[in-house]
Amino acid sequence: MIKSEWIKLWSVRSTWWALYVAAVGMIGIAVAYALVVKPDQASPTDALQGTAFGQLAFGVLGVLVVSTEYSTGLIRTTFATVPRRRLVIAAKAGLLFAVLLVGGQAAALAAFLAAQVLLGHRGVHFSLADHDMLISVLGCGCYLVFIGMFGFCVGVLLERTTAAVATFFGIVFVGMGVIPNLMPGSVKADIARLTFLRIGEAMSTPARTLPREPAGWLLGTGAAWGVCVLYLAVVLVVPLLVVTRRDTG
Repeated sequence: MIKSEWIKLWSVRSTWWALYVAAVGMIGIAVAYALVVKPDQASPTDALQGTAFGQLAFGVLGVLVVSTEYSTGLIRTTFATVPRRRLVIAAKAGLLFAVLLVGGQAAALAAFLAAQVLLGHRGVHFSLADHDMLISVLGCGCYLVFIGMFGFCVGVLLERTTAAVATFFGIVFVGMGVIPNLMPGSVKADIARLTFLRIGEAMSTPARTLPREPAGWLLGTGAAWGVCVLYLAVVLVVPLLVVTRRDTG
């Protein structure tokens, strides 16, 4: 079954394109930042701000890994071959998690190193050996893994690609991007710091020297990792609970 799911994962163009788009986008934004930022204002972890773009591709990939099989009806054949539905979903989730982990860390590292080289030519020198820098890169990659798995969860819940992708964008960019800014000032920061992008920012910026927002808008690095792990546990468990409680029609 693992071999079958692995073949299905890599046999569709969306897997390759999503990883390619995420990598190119993140590296491109890092390069652009390194070329335009003033040397005295350069912050190494700002090279990872392309994470906001990379999460789009990873989230859509997570949706497509499962929703396309539901949309085509192939999932019925899969479940007929392997009646233990939770095992099928677990296999899909496990393989996706591994691919996202490697792809996310590779994209984050490549973006960081690209900015490092270009900023080095402009007199700004930093490396992964600097204080907390490695944590920044790892945090960026792990946040992308979570976003991809969240997309997978949405795909399992809604089954249809269009609805799942629209819902993913609605939750991440409207529900967690726009709505918190409309909240009363007394609770705005508390809600905003728990949104996905703020969690990702906190995980990938412990070495930041020039924060764009007041400290109250971001959790501490350790707290952000903890919340991300909690979110990840939820999006991994929910598909396993749902898949046995409904038809695949």
